[in-house]
Amino acid sequence: MHRRLLAWVLVLLCLALGWADAPKLQARAAILMDAETGQVLHAKNAYKKLPPASLTKVMTAILVLERCDLEDVVKASQRAVNTKPSSMNLRVGEQVKVRDLLYALMLRSANDAAVALAEHVAGSVETFAKLMNAKAHELGAKNTHFVNPHGLHDPRHLSTAYDIALITRYAMENETFRQIVKTPYYIVERSVNQDDLWMVNKAMFLKQYADAEGVKTGYTNPAGFCFAGSALRDGRRQITVVLNSPQREADTIALMEHGYNDWERIELPAGEVVGSVPIENGVLEQVSVRLAEPLVWLVPKAQRARYRWEAQTQPLSAPVQAGDTAGWLVVYRDGKPYKKAPVVIAQDVARQP
Repeated sequence: MHRRLLAWVLVLLCLALGWADAPKLQARAAILMDAETGQVLHAKNAYKKLPPASLTKVMTAILVLERCDLEDVVKASQRAVNTKPSSMNLRVGEQVKVRDLLYALMLRSANDAAVALAEHVAGSVETFAKLMNAKAHELGAKNTHFVNPHGLHDPRHLSTAYDIALITRYAMENETFRQIVKTPYYIVERSVNQDDLWMVNKAMFLKQYADAEGVKTGYTNPAGFCFAGSALRDGRRQITVVLNSPQREADTIALMEHGYNDWERIELPAGEVVGSVPIENGVLEQVSVRLAEPLVWLVPKAQRARYRWEAQTQPLSAPVQAGDTAGWLVVYRDGKPYKKAPVVIAQDVARQP
């Protein structure tokens, strides 16, 4: 109850500041993205290259989860131990499981854990950074360049709000990642430093927003306060990123509420009949066509009338079979093509004898 009350107080505060139509943000750069479709619902300088600070660790976690067993044991090197804080205060030679290092990485934002994991995966920080950049490119994060696994400032280490949103969207598809980032605290197992076991999640967003799922805080002096967030409401997941914001939680909540309150999801499910097509020389003169795959998009609630859709098909000659390609369903916005999905024949039609 206390969490929900606090969340609503913050929401009302944001409303009082006047973002009912579009959020007023303090962040230097920000984005709101629908996780299901990747559709950008709001953006502010979203493609500007900026230092991402510890939001970097979302990519580090992705690579670790995809390349390691959680029960693998990592031995801390001198380089890991010497990494500047935040840290979990690793000792040289200390042995910690991948699972525990991941919780330290994402909750406490431990930079020594980031280096230890990078060395475990790739042998060195430099080689791991190459893997990070390759994965970023694979995900479409074209304006990102990583040089380390933690985000401590380096003038070459840059990303954008859009790219971080793409990376976070991908990370949230991983069940283990989702479990880690929503955890309020975690007690690690470690071989040496038994006086430092509690990893407390730095993401105040988890406490301030009822639908919050995490994800990652970040701060350096050049980057300012940053946050990559995820929330889930009524089956809709949204991803936000704010970079260099003096009020990162309020900005994040404003973006989330804008998406949930001012946008609606439209779905035409796979298999839905959306029109018909003439059949030459068939036992039927025409046959229904169905969507071959779901078509999903989001629209501003106040602007739904701007969208319409219709099937665009070509006459076919019998015989045809159910599932044969028949054309496209095209969605129009203000009379211009906006999205499309393939349509297929709904049933077999034999040739006339």
